[in-house]
Amino acid sequence: MSSKRKRRATDKTRTQRARRAPDNTRNAGIRPWILPGIAGIAVIAIVLVGVFAISSEDGNTASAARVPSPSVGERSAQVVIHEYADYQCPFCGVFARSIKPQLQERYIDTGIARLVWHDFAWYGDESRHAANAARCAGEQGQFWEYHDLLFDNQRGTNTGNFSRDNLKRYGNALGLEPEAFGTCVDDDTYAGAIEADMRQVRRLGLNGTPSFTIGDQRIIGAQPVEIFEQAIAAEIRQLG
Repeated sequence: MSSKRKRRATDKTRTQRARRAPDNTRNAGIRPWILPGIAGIAVIAIVLVGVFAISSEDGNTASAARVPSPSVGERSAQVVIHEYADYQCPFCGVFARSIKPQLQERYIDTGIARLVWHDFAWYGDESRHAANAARCAGEQGQFWEYHDLLFDNQRGTNTGNFSRDNLKRYGNALGLEPEAFGTCVDDDTYAGAIEADMRQVRRLGLNGTPSFTIGDQRIIGAQPVEIFEQAIAAEIRQLG
């Protein structure tokens, strides 16, 4: 064979070997065991983030759960009325001034029903400030007195009427100890409890104020007292 043919045969052999050889330049620097390792680390990171998130949420919820919801009526009452309301809501004011006193006389004071308050503070900052201030008044045993005072002094929404300074003045009008009450108002002491109520509102799917639940029944709005009477009677029948 001539030298020229030998060179051609050699070049052909080299080309065939090159085609059969694995491409070691693709993913250069990455070993197969590293990829599962990275995936494992990512999974662990996600799990840990989830654990910390759950722990944080549970911690906040547990902290808020230690703050009892304000209520009026006997603990042993057969019927429990849950109210979800905002101090700036005009219809909540109608209920507080006109309907609640009738329910109080007929059902709450007679031991048949208990009314439990939940903050549905969605009108703005002043709603949250007012909700916090009412709970601060509750520390001195005057939640419902302060609650009534707020509804008696509604002046539109986010007009400055429920600014922190005005909320403190309402406390002074009730004779609350000013230093403790003022600190509680300024520090938003019950912000966590109010947010816990709002989470409950979202879980229940409530979208209007005031809203009420009596057993598995819902009442939306400041309905006439007869509507509440019918719901209370139905609950009593169901409980047997």
